[in-house]
Amino acid sequence: MVKYSIGFVLIVLVLGLLIGAVLGSLIEQVFGLTWLNVELFGEPLLLADDFYIVKRLEVQLTPGALLGLLASGYYLYRRVKKGPGAG
Repeated sequence: MVKYSIGFVLIVLVLGLLIGAVLGSLIEQVFGLTWLNVELFGEPLLLADDFYIVKRLEVQLTPGALLGLLASGYYLYRRVKKGPGAG
């Protein structure tokens, strides 16, 4: 059984979230599927306000982003279960 560091797992999950959001936006623009790019909350979640050169940092959760998060989580789960050499 392979064990990954918590930093690696967090990076993979955040990248999966971002990739899902980008793919959801692209699919909406190309195919017109608007349900992948709809905000889940009424307003974006504010992470930072006036933080050095970043004026305002917000996160907008969409169904596409959550699907990306689930896909990356499933991928990590399968990799831990099978081992590093498995596909």
